[in-house]
Amino acid sequence: MKKISILILVLSLFVISAYSQTDTTFKPSGKPIIQVFGNFDFNASKDAQKQYGFWFGRAHFGYQYQFSKQISAKIIMDVGRPTTVAQITVKDTSGNILPVTNTSKEGSYYTMTLKFATLEWKPDNFLTLQVGGILQNHYMTMERFWGYRYLAETFQDRYYKIPSSDLGFIAYVKPNEKFGFDLALTNGEGFRFDQDAYGDVKIASGIDYNPFKSLQTRLFYDFTKSKNPLKPAEQQLFSFFAGYKFNERFRIGAEYNYRKNHLNIANQDLFGYSVYGSYAFSKKIEYFARFDNLASNKKSNQLNEWNFNADGKAVITGIHYNPVNGINVSLNYQGFIFENTNNNTQHHILMSFEYKF
Repeated sequence: MKKISILILVLSLFVISAYSQTDTTFKPSGKPIIQVFGNFDFNASKDAQKQYGFWFGRAHFGYQYQFSKQISAKIIMDVGRPTTVAQITVKDTSGNILPVTNTSKEGSYYTMTLKFATLEWKPDNFLTLQVGGILQNHYMTMERFWGYRYLAETFQDRYYKIPSSDLGFIAYVKPNEKFGFDLALTNGEGFRFDQDAYGDVKIASGIDYNPFKSLQTRLFYDFTKSKNPLKPAEQQLFSFFAGYKFNERFRIGAEYNYRKNHLNIANQDLFGYSVYGSYAFSKKIEYFARFDNLASNKKSNQLNEWNFNADGKAVITGIHYNPVNGINVSLNYQGFIFENTNNNTQHHILMSFEYKF
Protein backbone atom coordinates (compact mmCIF):
# COMPACT_ATOMS: atom_id res chain seq x y z
CA MET A 1 0.00 0.00 0.00
CA LYS A 2 2.95 2.34 0.71
CA LYS A 3 4.13 1.86 -2.88
CA ILE A 4 0.75 2.93 -4.22
CA SER A 5 0.67 5.96 -1.87
CA ILE A 6 4.11 7.10 -3.08
CA LEU A 7 3.10 6.72 -6.73
CA ILE A 8 -0.11 8.68 -6.10
CA LEU A 9 1.84 11.48 -4.38
CA VAL A 10 4.38 11.72 -7.22
CA LEU A 11 1.65 11.76 -9.85
CA SER A 12 -0.28 14.43 -7.93
CA LEU A 13 2.78 16.69 -7.84
CA PHE A 14 3.27 16.30 -11.58
CA VAL A 15 -0.39 17.05 -12.22
CA ILE A 16 -0.35 20.18 -10.06
CA SER A 17 2.80 21.38 -11.82
CA ALA A 18 1.30 20.79 -15.26
CA TYR A 19 -2.01 22.38 -14.37
CA SER A 20 -0.30 25.53 -13.13
CA GLN A 21 0.78 26.23 -16.71
CA THR A 22 -2.54 27.70 -17.81
CA ASP A 23 -3.51 27.56 -21.48
CA THR A 24 -5.61 30.65 -22.18
CA THR A 25 -6.92 29.20 -25.46
CA PHE A 26 -8.42 26.13 -23.76
CA LYS A 27 -11.92 26.14 -22.28
CA PRO A 28 -12.67 23.51 -19.61
CA SER A 29 -15.74 21.39 -20.33
CA GLY A 30 -17.56 18.28 -19.19
CA LYS A 31 -20.25 15.85 -20.25
CA PRO A 32 -22.42 13.15 -18.66
CA ILE A 33 -21.88 9.42 -19.18
CA ILE A 34 -24.82 7.03 -19.46
CA GLN A 35 -24.63 3.33 -20.39
CA VAL A 36 -27.35 0.75 -19.81
CA PHE A 37 -27.53 -2.95 -20.79
CA GLY A 38 -30.79 -4.90 -20.68
CA ASN A 39 -31.90 -8.44 -21.59
CA PHE A 40 -35.09 -10.36 -22.10
CA ASP A 41 -34.23 -14.04 -21.63
CA PHE A 42 -36.08 -17.19 -22.69
CA ASN A 43 -34.53 -20.23 -21.00
CA ALA A 44 -35.09 -23.24 -23.27
CA SER A 45 -32.93 -25.59 -21.17
CA LYS A 46 -34.26 -28.96 -20.10
CA ASP A 47 -36.10 -28.87 -16.75
CA ALA A 48 -35.65 -25.09 -16.50
CA GLN A 49 -37.58 -23.77 -13.51
CA LYS A 50 -37.57 -20.12 -14.62
CA GLN A 51 -38.21 -19.91 -18.35
CA TYR A 52 -38.64 -16.15 -18.72
CA GLY A 53 -36.75 -13.26 -17.22
CA PHE A 54 -35.96 -9.59 -17.78
CA TRP A 55 -32.82 -8.17 -16.20
CA PHE A 56 -30.28 -5.35 -16.45
CA GLY A 57 -26.69 -6.38 -17.05
CA ARG A 58 -25.27 -2.92 -16.37
CA ALA A 59 -26.29 0.64 -15.62
CA HIS A 60 -23.49 3.22 -15.57
CA PHE A 61 -24.07 6.85 -14.63
CA GLY A 62 -21.24 9.34 -14.46
CA TYR A 63 -19.52 12.50 -15.55
CA GLN A 64 -16.19 13.37 -17.12
CA TYR A 65 -14.48 16.74 -17.04
CA GLN A 66 -11.54 18.13 -19.02
CA PHE A 67 -9.62 20.58 -16.79
CA SER A 68 -6.97 21.29 -19.43
CA LYS A 69 -5.58 19.71 -22.59
CA GLN A 70 -3.48 17.39 -20.40
CA ILE A 71 -5.65 16.79 -17.31
CA SER A 72 -9.08 15.20 -17.04
CA ALA A 73 -11.18 13.34 -14.49
CA LYS A 74 -13.98 10.80 -14.64
CA ILE A 75 -16.41 9.39 -12.10
CA ILE A 76 -18.86 6.56 -12.83
CA MET A 77 -21.43 4.89 -10.60
CA ASP A 78 -22.40 1.27 -11.28
CA VAL A 79 -25.91 0.10 -10.49
CA GLY A 80 -25.87 -3.63 -9.81
CA ARG A 81 -26.03 -6.23 -7.07
CA PRO A 82 -22.85 -5.94 -5.00
CA THR A 83 -23.88 -8.42 -2.30
CA THR A 84 -24.65 -12.02 -3.21
CA VAL A 85 -24.66 -15.17 -1.12
CA ALA A 86 -23.55 -18.40 -2.77
CA GLN A 87 -23.65 -21.93 -1.43
CA ILE A 88 -21.83 -22.23 1.91
CA THR A 89 -19.95 -25.43 2.74
CA VAL A 90 -18.33 -26.26 6.08
CA LYS A 91 -16.11 -29.33 6.60
CA ASP A 92 -14.73 -30.91 9.75
CA THR A 93 -11.10 -31.96 10.20
CA SER A 94 -11.85 -35.30 8.54
CA GLY A 95 -13.27 -33.60 5.45
CA ASN A 96 -16.90 -34.47 6.21
CA ILE A 97 -19.44 -31.86 5.13
CA LEU A 98 -21.38 -30.41 8.07
CA PRO A 99 -24.97 -29.08 7.90
CA VAL A 100 -25.18 -25.28 7.60
CA THR A 101 -28.11 -22.92 8.10
CA ASN A 102 -27.70 -19.66 6.21
CA THR A 103 -29.88 -16.71 7.27
CA SER A 104 -28.00 -13.92 5.46
CA LYS A 105 -29.72 -11.78 2.83
CA GLU A 106 -28.72 -10.90 -0.69
CA GLY A 107 -28.27 -7.24 -1.52
CA SER A 108 -30.59 -5.14 -3.64
CA TYR A 109 -30.47 -5.69 -7.39
CA TYR A 110 -30.11 -1.94 -7.91
CA THR A 111 -27.56 -0.81 -5.34
CA MET A 112 -25.32 1.99 -6.59
CA THR A 113 -21.56 1.67 -6.07
CA LEU A 114 -18.57 3.76 -7.09
CA LYS A 115 -16.87 1.98 -10.00
CA PHE A 116 -14.50 4.57 -11.48
CA ALA A 117 -13.03 7.74 -9.98
CA THR A 118 -10.04 8.45 -12.20
CA LEU A 119 -7.67 11.39 -12.48
CA GLU A 120 -5.76 11.32 -15.77
CA TRP A 121 -2.71 13.23 -16.89
CA LYS A 122 -1.53 13.05 -20.50
CA PRO A 123 1.65 15.14 -20.70
CA ASP A 124 2.40 13.91 -24.23
CA ASN A 125 0.81 11.83 -26.97
CA PHE A 126 2.91 8.79 -26.07
CA LEU A 127 2.30 8.82 -22.28
CA THR A 128 -0.90 8.57 -20.21
CA LEU A 129 -0.97 8.30 -16.40
CA GLN A 130 -4.09 7.45 -14.38
CA VAL A 131 -4.67 7.19 -10.64
CA GLY A 132 -7.67 6.41 -8.42
CA GLY A 133 -10.44 3.99 -9.28
CA ILE A 134 -9.05 3.00 -12.67
CA LEU A 135 -10.04 0.80 -15.59
CA GLN A 136 -7.82 -2.28 -15.40
CA ASN A 137 -5.66 -3.37 -18.31
CA HIS A 138 -6.42 -7.12 -18.54
CA TYR A 139 -9.25 -7.74 -21.05
CA MET A 140 -10.21 -4.29 -22.39
CA THR A 141 -8.43 -4.86 -25.72
CA MET A 142 -10.39 -8.07 -26.27
CA GLU A 143 -13.66 -6.50 -25.13
CA ARG A 144 -13.35 -3.65 -27.61
CA PHE A 145 -12.48 -6.02 -30.44
CA TRP A 146 -15.35 -8.41 -29.55
CA GLY A 147 -17.65 -5.38 -29.64
CA TYR A 148 -20.76 -6.93 -28.05
CA ARG A 149 -20.19 -6.45 -24.31
CA TYR A 150 -23.85 -5.52 -23.86
CA LEU A 151 -24.89 -9.13 -24.53
CA ALA A 152 -21.89 -11.12 -23.21
CA GLU A 153 -18.63 -10.47 -21.35
CA THR A 154 -15.29 -11.59 -22.74
CA PHE A 155 -13.59 -14.74 -21.43
CA GLN A 156 -11.76 -13.44 -18.33
CA ASP A 157 -14.70 -11.35 -17.19
CA ARG A 158 -17.29 -14.06 -17.78
CA TYR A 159 -15.51 -17.06 -16.23
CA TYR A 160 -12.78 -15.72 -13.93
CA LYS A 161 -14.93 -12.88 -12.58
CA ILE A 162 -12.03 -10.43 -12.68
CA PRO A 163 -13.40 -6.93 -11.95
CA SER A 164 -12.97 -4.35 -14.69
CA SER A 165 -11.71 -1.68 -12.29
CA ASP A 166 -9.53 -1.43 -9.19
CA LEU A 167 -7.92 1.16 -6.92
CA GLY A 168 -4.39 2.12 -7.83
CA PHE A 169 -2.16 3.50 -10.56
CA ILE A 170 -1.61 2.71 -14.24
CA ALA A 171 0.72 4.05 -16.93
CA TYR A 172 0.30 3.68 -20.70
CA VAL A 173 3.27 4.23 -22.99
CA LYS A 174 2.73 4.31 -26.75
CA PRO A 175 5.83 5.49 -28.63
CA ASN A 176 4.32 4.74 -32.05
CA GLU A 177 1.28 3.23 -33.77
CA LYS A 178 2.71 -0.29 -33.75
CA PHE A 179 3.85 -0.68 -30.15
CA GLY A 180 2.34 0.02 -26.74
CA PHE A 181 3.15 -0.89 -23.14
CA ASP A 182 1.20 -0.55 -19.89
CA LEU A 183 1.99 -1.18 -16.24
CA ALA A 184 -0.45 -1.17 -13.30
CA LEU A 185 -0.10 -1.38 -9.53
CA THR A 186 -3.44 -1.84 -7.73
CA ASN A 187 -4.96 -3.16 -4.51
CA GLY A 188 -6.14 -6.35 -6.19
CA GLU A 189 -9.60 -6.44 -4.58
CA GLY A 190 -11.57 -4.74 -7.35
CA PHE A 191 -13.72 -1.62 -7.07
CA ARG A 192 -16.16 -3.00 -4.49
CA PHE A 193 -13.55 -3.42 -1.74
CA ASP A 194 -10.83 -1.36 -0.10
CA GLN A 195 -7.31 -2.63 0.57
CA ASP A 196 -7.33 -5.99 2.36
CA ALA A 197 -5.99 -6.51 5.88
CA TYR A 198 -2.68 -7.90 4.57
CA GLY A 199 -1.79 -4.96 2.32
CA ASP A 200 -1.39 -7.20 -0.72
CA VAL A 201 -1.13 -5.61 -4.16
CA LYS A 202 -1.56 -6.72 -7.75
CA ILE A 203 1.04 -6.03 -10.45
CA ALA A 204 -0.11 -6.19 -14.07
CA SER A 205 1.53 -5.44 -17.38
CA GLY A 206 0.65 -5.74 -21.05
CA ILE A 207 2.33 -5.31 -24.42
CA ASP A 208 0.43 -4.35 -27.57
CA TYR A 209 2.01 -4.99 -30.95
CA ASN A 210 0.18 -4.08 -34.15
CA PRO A 211 2.54 -4.89 -37.04
CA PHE A 212 0.11 -3.41 -39.55
CA LYS A 213 -3.26 -1.69 -39.47
CA SER A 214 -5.44 -4.79 -39.83
CA LEU A 215 -3.69 -6.92 -37.18
CA GLN A 216 -3.48 -6.32 -33.46
CA THR A 217 -1.93 -8.52 -30.77
CA ARG A 218 -1.61 -8.30 -27.00
CA LEU A 219 0.39 -10.20 -24.40
CA PHE A 220 -0.63 -9.75 -20.75
CA TYR A 221 0.57 -10.90 -17.33
CA ASP A 222 -0.51 -10.18 -13.77
CA PHE A 223 0.76 -11.33 -10.39
CA THR A 224 -0.75 -11.36 -6.89
CA LYS A 225 0.98 -12.71 -3.80
CA SER A 226 -1.02 -12.86 -0.59
CA LYS A 227 0.19 -12.91 3.01
CA ASN A 228 -3.09 -14.53 4.01
CA PRO A 229 -2.12 -17.96 5.49
CA LEU A 230 -5.28 -19.46 3.96
CA LYS A 231 -4.15 -18.36 0.49
CA PRO A 232 -0.39 -18.96 0.36
CA ALA A 233 0.03 -19.58 -3.38
CA GLU A 234 1.05 -16.92 -5.91
CA GLN A 235 -1.78 -16.23 -8.36
CA GLN A 236 -0.73 -15.46 -11.94
CA LEU A 237 -2.57 -14.76 -15.17
CA PHE A 238 -1.08 -15.32 -18.63
CA SER A 239 -3.09 -14.07 -21.59
CA PHE A 240 -2.55 -13.73 -25.33
CA PHE A 241 -4.84 -12.16 -27.93
CA ALA A 242 -4.71 -11.69 -31.69
CA GLY A 243 -7.35 -10.03 -33.86
CA TYR A 244 -7.54 -9.38 -37.58
CA LYS A 245 -9.87 -7.06 -39.49
CA PHE A 246 -9.99 -8.01 -43.14
CA ASN A 247 -11.93 -4.88 -44.05
CA GLU A 248 -14.76 -2.82 -42.61
CA ARG A 249 -17.08 -5.82 -42.89
CA PHE A 250 -15.29 -8.82 -41.38
CA ARG A 251 -13.19 -9.36 -38.25
CA ILE A 252 -11.98 -12.41 -36.35
CA GLY A 253 -10.13 -12.69 -33.03
CA ALA A 254 -8.89 -15.31 -30.58
CA GLU A 255 -7.55 -15.28 -27.03
CA TYR A 256 -5.99 -17.81 -24.68
CA ASN A 257 -6.01 -17.40 -20.91
CA TYR A 258 -4.22 -19.38 -18.20
CA ARG A 259 -4.81 -18.54 -14.54
CA LYS A 260 -2.38 -20.30 -12.23
CA ASN A 261 -3.37 -20.85 -8.57
CA HIS A 262 -6.81 -19.31 -8.95
CA LEU A 263 -7.84 -17.40 -5.77
CA ASN A 264 -4.28 -17.99 -4.47
CA ILE A 265 -5.00 -21.70 -3.91
CA ALA A 266 -2.16 -24.01 -4.97
CA ASN A 267 -2.73 -26.32 -7.96
CA GLN A 268 -6.09 -24.75 -8.75
CA ASP A 269 -5.51 -23.70 -12.35
CA LEU A 270 -8.04 -22.46 -14.91
CA PHE A 271 -7.38 -22.20 -18.62
CA GLY A 272 -9.19 -21.93 -21.91
CA TYR A 273 -9.66 -20.07 -25.15
CA SER A 274 -12.23 -17.97 -26.96
CA VAL A 275 -12.66 -17.45 -30.71
CA TYR A 276 -15.03 -14.80 -32.05
CA GLY A 277 -15.85 -12.94 -35.22
CA SER A 278 -18.46 -10.92 -37.05
CA TYR A 279 -19.59 -10.00 -40.53
CA ALA A 280 -21.31 -6.69 -41.35
CA PHE A 281 -24.06 -6.93 -43.95
CA SER A 282 -24.36 -3.14 -43.76
CA LYS A 283 -23.41 -0.28 -41.44
CA LYS A 284 -26.37 -1.16 -39.19
CA ILE A 285 -26.60 -4.97 -39.27
CA GLU A 286 -23.96 -7.53 -38.25
CA TYR A 287 -23.86 -11.27 -37.73
CA PHE A 288 -21.58 -12.53 -34.95
CA ALA A 289 -20.45 -15.89 -33.57
CA ARG A 290 -18.27 -16.99 -30.69
CA PHE A 291 -16.97 -20.23 -29.18
CA ASP A 292 -15.47 -20.57 -25.67
CA ASN A 293 -13.71 -23.56 -24.13
CA LEU A 294 -13.27 -23.41 -20.34
CA ALA A 295 -11.21 -26.04 -18.49
CA SER A 296 -9.39 -26.65 -15.20
CA ASN A 297 -6.83 -29.06 -13.80
CA LYS A 298 -9.28 -30.37 -11.14
CA LYS A 299 -6.56 -31.06 -8.58
CA SER A 300 -7.75 -29.02 -5.60
CA ASN A 301 -10.08 -30.19 -2.83
CA GLN A 302 -9.69 -27.15 -0.62
CA LEU A 303 -12.42 -24.93 0.78
CA ASN A 304 -13.69 -22.14 -1.51
CA GLU A 305 -12.29 -24.00 -4.52
CA TRP A 306 -13.28 -23.34 -8.12
CA ASN A 307 -16.54 -24.98 -9.12
CA PHE A 308 -15.11 -27.54 -11.53
CA ASN A 309 -18.63 -28.43 -12.65
CA ALA A 310 -18.49 -25.16 -14.58
CA ASP A 311 -15.99 -26.60 -17.09
CA GLY A 312 -17.41 -26.80 -20.57
CA LYS A 313 -17.97 -25.15 -23.93
CA ALA A 314 -20.05 -22.09 -24.80
CA VAL A 315 -21.62 -20.98 -28.07
CA ILE A 316 -22.86 -17.42 -28.62
CA THR A 317 -24.30 -16.26 -31.92
CA GLY A 318 -26.86 -13.82 -33.26
CA ILE A 319 -27.70 -10.62 -35.12
CA HIS A 320 -26.66 -7.15 -33.97
CA TYR A 321 -28.65 -4.09 -35.10
CA ASN A 322 -27.65 -0.46 -34.67
CA PRO A 323 -30.76 1.62 -35.57
CA VAL A 324 -29.21 4.96 -34.52
CA ASN A 325 -25.95 6.06 -32.97
CA GLY A 326 -25.89 5.10 -29.28
CA ILE A 327 -28.49 2.31 -29.43
CA ASN A 328 -27.73 -1.38 -30.08
CA VAL A 329 -30.14 -4.30 -30.21
CA SER A 330 -29.42 -8.02 -30.62
CA LEU A 331 -31.41 -11.22 -31.01
CA ASN A 332 -28.97 -13.92 -29.91
CA TYR A 333 -28.55 -17.49 -28.73
CA GLN A 334 -26.26 -18.41 -25.82
CA GLY A 335 -25.64 -22.06 -25.00
CA PHE A 336 -23.31 -23.93 -22.65
CA ILE A 337 -22.38 -27.62 -22.77
CA PHE A 338 -21.00 -28.83 -19.42
CA GLU A 339 -18.12 -31.27 -19.30
CA ASN A 340 -19.96 -32.93 -16.42
CA THR A 341 -22.73 -34.77 -18.29
CA ASN A 342 -24.89 -34.79 -15.14
CA ASN A 343 -25.59 -31.11 -15.78
CA ASN A 344 -28.16 -30.17 -18.42
CA THR A 345 -26.95 -28.25 -21.46
CA GLN A 346 -28.02 -24.62 -21.24
CA HIS A 347 -30.02 -23.00 -24.06
CA HIS A 348 -30.93 -19.31 -23.82
CA ILE A 349 -32.52 -17.08 -26.43
CA LEU A 350 -32.12 -13.41 -25.61
CA MET A 351 -33.22 -10.03 -26.86
CA SER A 352 -30.41 -7.78 -25.64
CA PHE A 353 -30.16 -4.00 -25.91
CA GLU A 354 -27.85 -1.16 -25.03
CA TYR A 355 -28.16 2.60 -25.02
CA LYS A 356 -25.39 5.06 -24.21
CA PHE A 357 -24.41 8.69 -24.53
